[in-house]
Amino acid sequence: MQKIFYDTRELDKAARDAYGLTEDIMMENAAAALERQGSEHFFSPDNKYINRPCVLVLAGGGNNGADGYALARRIVQHKIDVAVCQVYEPKSAMCVLQADRAKKAGAIFINPYDLDEWIERASFDLRVVYDCVFGSGFHGTLDAMAAAVIASANKIDGAYKIACDIPTGADCSQDQNATAFRADTTVTMGALKLALYSDAAKDACGKIVVADLGVSRSNFESAMQAQEAAAPCANLLEPADARLPLRGKKQNSNKGTYGHTAIYAGTKPGAAVIAGHAALKFGSGLASLVPIAEQKINFENVADFELMIADAVPQNATALVVGPGLGRPDSSGSGNDSQDQEAGDNLRLANDSILAAVCGLASVPQPLVLDADIFYWPQIKDLLAVKKNVVLTPHPKEFAALLKNLGMGDYTVAQVVARRFELVKDFCRAYPDCVLVLKGANVLIASKLQDELEPRFYINTLGSSALAKGGSGDVLAGMTAALLAQGYLTLEAAVTASIAHASACHAFDGADYALTPFGLMEKL
Repeated sequence: MQKIFYDTRELDKAARDAYGLTEDIMMENAAAALERQGSEHFFSPDNKYINRPCVLVLAGGGNNGADGYALARRIVQHKIDVAVCQVYEPKSAMCVLQADRAKKAGAIFINPYDLDEWIERASFDLRVVYDCVFGSGFHGTLDAMAAAVIASANKIDGAYKIACDIPTGADCSQDQNATAFRADTTVTMGALKLALYSDAAKDACGKIVVADLGVSRSNFESAMQAQEAAAPCANLLEPADARLPLRGKKQNSNKGTYGHTAIYAGTKPGAAVIAGHAALKFGSGLASLVPIAEQKINFENVADFELMIADAVPQNATALVVGPGLGRPDSSGSGNDSQDQEAGDNLRLANDSILAAVCGLASVPQPLVLDADIFYWPQIKDLLAVKKNVVLTPHPKEFAALLKNLGMGDYTVAQVVARRFELVKDFCRAYPDCVLVLKGANVLIASKLQDELEPRFYINTLGSSALAKGGSGDVLAGMTAALLAQGYLTLEAAVTASIAHASACHAFDGADYALTPFGLMEKL
């Protein structure tokens, strides 16, 4: 598990004060780290050159640009042609100083208007492109000049792309259509930043490497440990952080030892079947489907003999999944002919049955996993007001519906994605002890314990687009419930299930587009 910080500028200053570092020393270490990441790409025995290897540095006018100028000065000594595209004129004192040093060392400067022509001339020899335009201090929208430069850089084929601190444009969180530098590697300075883990940044950052700036990373992170302003805002999850439900120390056991997961099955029972299989696959000793919609469901067509069918939640159930395929509130189907009338009557019966089940959850003693359709029922507000041992696993659209039903705002999906950290924090403050797992390109897991001032945040970046398939979320719901059924605490269950779920997609040996829920389960 690694610490993530909202902003590291205060840490920069604290490290300089605590360890007697100068800004120049820290900048030299930043440039050295950038150079190391690119060095293996400068020369290659497999490459042929018209002239000699060439490197392009995109430089801004602040200290991120200063890092780029310092980098250019360092690379020139390797007999490599280095061109610095001055996206903005140097403004900060360090940027002016480093630009002068780079020019004296032999780097050439080009203006943005000549960039495309220069790229065309140098493309055969161009090996590495560095993005040093904006760092973590930039928030907003790129102007037309910067956006055009980044778009041109992204079109370059064959060159390895490295971003300094944060890819330019990746932190334009309010603009979903913003152009962002697409890096193969991002070298972030001193410590991890929250902006690296937005959904938009997933495609921009590539591999993320933390650069030491003259002191070790641990010393840098703890330079002002006692001050709340510099406390980490989240934790980055790693595979080792999962506590899998292995049974090696429980040989004297039976199926009851490992809990009983019950899954409510509604109008689309296939989703409940997937969740039930996932629960069994992730260690639950028993799994039962409980039909609640007032309609006849032929489970023989959707469930094999591994899953049990129950008329009500079994008395020995130790966790409950509610939501996958449940059905949403609906007043349609009130036509005039007899067929429409019958359909409308069936729909109203199903709605009434689901409503009764949702309202009855407040008195259920078992821990709950809430997913999918349940977030569209207004009664969830009454449930969360009294029920605490709950894990919620919405995707952004479902989270928007949940916030609306809770009276916490009416948001579009794009707004949820752009403001997810803020909105998740608001939810956790309003509903302490619940655990929220907000799915997305990067999964955000959060919970506020009653005796803590701020919510705990965990970010899971381990998944891939292979999980973008109907039923993947049902698998996660079943896995989470299986851990709750086996006695895990809610936050521990959410973290472990999320890590295992994301990791399993990489073990699939087929094409990424071919991953199905049952294929995913096979790799747990």
